[in-house]
Amino acid sequence: MSRLRLFVYGSLKRAGRHHEQLESAEFLGEVETAAGYALEPVGEYLALVAVPGAGSVAGELFEISESLLPVLDDFEGDAYIRGEVGLGDEPHETALAYFKKAR
Repeated sequence: MSRLRLFVYGSLKRAGRHHEQLESAEFLGEVETAAGYALEPVGEYLALVAVPGAGSVAGELFEISESLLPVLDDFEGDAYIRGEVGLGDEPHETALAYFKKAR
């Protein structure tokens, strides 16, 4: 099964209340997104959004099994959509992340 990189920025982080969802994941380090991202409230949680001209968002990077994606999609629910986020200053460094779904 393929391994993927996942950027998390809220309750899935190591100190977050829902980190158990990533118990099979390997922590790779603390990272920031590239410029152009921000966090917006979705109920009691935050969601990643792309905002031209915005700064970066701090978070954590994990390596996960591709088989974990359906579980995470279900956990994140209808308010979020999985996409690709740019990381740091490297132009081609990316990871998966959960974004606020457009309404």
